[in-house]
This record gives sequence, C-alpha cells and structure tokens, in this order.
Amino acid sequence: MRLVMKLFWFALLLFYQGQSMAQSWPGFATQQSCLALYPDYQHLVQQARQQTPWYSLDYWLAPWLLPEQQFERTQQQLDCAQLEYHSDQFLVQAWGLQPKATASQKWPVIIYNRGGNSALGRLDFVSVLRQLSPLAQQGFIVLASQYRGSVPQNQQTYGKDQFGGADVRDIHQLIELAKKLPGADAENIFLYGISRGGIMSYLTARQRDDIRAIAVTGTPTDLVTELPRLPEMELVFRSLIPDYDQHKVRELKQRSVLYWAEELPATLPVLLMYGEKDQRVHPDNAKRLAAKLTELQRPVKLIEFPDADHLLTDYKEQERQAMLHWFRQHQLHSQKPVAAP
Repeated sequence: MRLVMKLFWFALLLFYQGQSMAQSWPGFATQQSCLALYPDYQHLVQQARQQTPWYSLDYWLAPWLLPEQQFERTQQQLDCAQLEYHSDQFLVQAWGLQPKATASQKWPVIIYNRGGNSALGRLDFVSVLRQLSPLAQQGFIVLASQYRGSVPQNQQTYGKDQFGGADVRDIHQLIELAKKLPGADAENIFLYGISRGGIMSYLTARQRDDIRAIAVTGTPTDLVTELPRLPEMELVFRSLIPDYDQHKVRELKQRSVLYWAEELPATLPVLLMYGEKDQRVHPDNAKRLAAKLTELQRPVKLIEFPDADHLLTDYKEQERQAMLHWFRQHQLHSQKPVAAP
C-alpha cells in the first residue's frame, strides 16, 4: 500500500508539472519537464552510467562528477524543460530554464549559443546543470538552442547545420519565442556565446536592434586567418557550409565579425573573454576585434584569463560573474531590478 501511495503522489506531481509546463513555455512545439526526464538524482546517475562503459573511471566516479547540489537547486527553484520549436520547415531542439513563476515578476532573458557543430557539442542535462542553471538562479530566463542539424541522422526533420548560415534563423526564432513567454522581460534580451556560439551571436546581433548586450568566450573573429592554424577544421567547413569549395573566402568572411564589425548595432555593448593558453582559438581573435570596436568607438570590454584554456575550464565562476555583471550593467531598468536569490 505504501508503494502504491508513493507511485500515486509521484504521478500526481508529474501531472501538475505538465500543467505548469504548458503555461511556462507557450509557443514551443514540444516540451518535457526535467522532472519527468530525471525525477531524482539517482535517475541522473543511473542514466549517466548507462551511457558510459562500466570499465571507464567516469562510470565509477559518476556520483562525484555530477553536481548533486546543483541538481537539487534546479528542481527546487527553476522550471526546467527540454524543448523543440519550429524554424523554417525544421524542428530545432533546445533547453529552457526560468525561475519559478511569481505573480508579476518579469525576468531578463539570456540566449545561450553553444559551441561545436552538428551533434558535437550538444548540450545534455549535465551541461545544463553546470552551465545554464546557475544563470537562471541569478534571476534570468535562459534559452539554449541546439541548432538545426543536432540530430544528423534525421536531417529531414531536424535539418542540417550550416555553421552560421541559415541556422542563424534558429536563434532569431528562439528570441521571438522568448519574448512571448509570460515571465520574460522583452526589453532585456542578452546573447551569450561560447566558441562557435560567439559566431552565432555576432551574426544574430548584426540583424537586430533589440539585443541589450552580448558576451562571448573563446570565439574566432577571423576564420580566414584562423583556418591555417587549425587546418583540420576545413573538413568541418566543407561538410557544413554551402558552396564552400566554390566561394571559400567569401563564406569564411561572412562568418567572421572582424570583416563587418561596423554593421553591429552602434550602441551594442560587447564583452570579449578569452584564455591566454587557448589552443583552439588564438587570443589574437579577441584582441583584434576589441581594437576594431574601440576604433569604431563602440562599447567594448576585453578580459583575459591567464593560463586559461579554450573553455576557461578553471575559471568558469569568474567568467560567469563577469558576464552577469556585464548584463546587469547594461540592463534597462524599466521595472524594479531583479535581486539575486
């Protein structure tokens, strides 16, 4: 009888969570609560182990590698969902997090643009816990697109990644959906990009006048000069970028903000962060763009993390705080400012 009652209350919890989800993420084609995906921490550990060979050290260290406290805080404080939305004729997958609803609070929005390409760099739930949940807990709605092509085995439904081509429309569409969320402050939309995600952020901001500020980490700003440093990326570009072999330089420049920095909105504040020991993207990329924006008299700030790698692995908290400070500094306070929980 006790087991039956536990199952009943768990089913009831999922039902009400589903009702809340329908209100929390209107406009999305599909949505599934993180509570339904991972009802408790043990489910998270179990699923992580199912994806890891038993002989791997990560298999045995899973309970120590996965952020249990962050999992608990996410479940208690946030509405978290795995989402899908329409962009052009394709379905695009995404993650969404927002502080649990209050009667009148409006939250600023961070559009997080991931690195990688196709399925490489897809955000899983552990990445969401580590990278996105701390942002939402500071009083932001956070939405992160996986981009079209993140399910390469089903291109008819999910499209193909173009590494900054038509897939930029996936970010535009996500922004429009974000503005319609009941808890979103549509006047405070921010872009945060990591590596390739910075390219997506620049390309998006180039075509809009409603982005309050932008922050990027480890992002190439000139693919023409960067490619000889990492020639293996040519295979990626050739497989993803349309007409690459016929118009190589043109397509690389189209994805390189340094060649059209003056086309960014004149008042857009840009925060550039990079690691001094980045082996993937040369630090000159950020330095050259900072110099260009300074020459154009644009609001820009450059932060170097000494001895840091491409993803600022040992400096994630400092990176996060610098980015949040930048966004709050440039937030339009048309209402009462959001207090950090």
